[in-house]
Amino acid sequence: MKKLLAAILLVSLLAACASAPEPDPGQVETVDLSAFRQKADDAKAQADSLKAVKGAAETYAQAQQLYAEARQAEQAQKWDTAKAKYQEAEKTYLAAFKEAEANKKAAIEALENAQNALNTVEQNAADAREEAGLEEEE
Repeated sequence: MKKLLAAILLVSLLAACASAPEPDPGQVETVDLSAFRQKADDAKAQADSLKAVKGAAETYAQAQQLYAEARQAEQAQKWDTAKAKYQEAEKTYLAAFKEAEANKKAAIEALENAQNALNTVEQNAADAREEAGLEEEE
């Protein structure tokens, strides 16, 4: 019986030692959000590469606001909120990039169309002068 009691005490002692230590109440919990922050930073850099601050001003401003809210949540140790805001900021920066890219393409197309129209007008004017027998002045 003494051996059984000693074995039970030994198992109890081992089980107590194996449990996780209690966290220090003075210690502040931190969560590594650097990967989420970095993704948002990369998306911002991509948007900045097309000057989305001007080419997609409203969407870019929303992304900036979300990023600022993520930073505030991180500083307030609201980890889940900060993570969600960083992810939302990333998506919004990418949306600003796509919007700026579409606006740039549309602007280039409009410039090309305007140049083509100008070329057509110049050619029509030259043809009309030639038909009228007028010489081009240089």
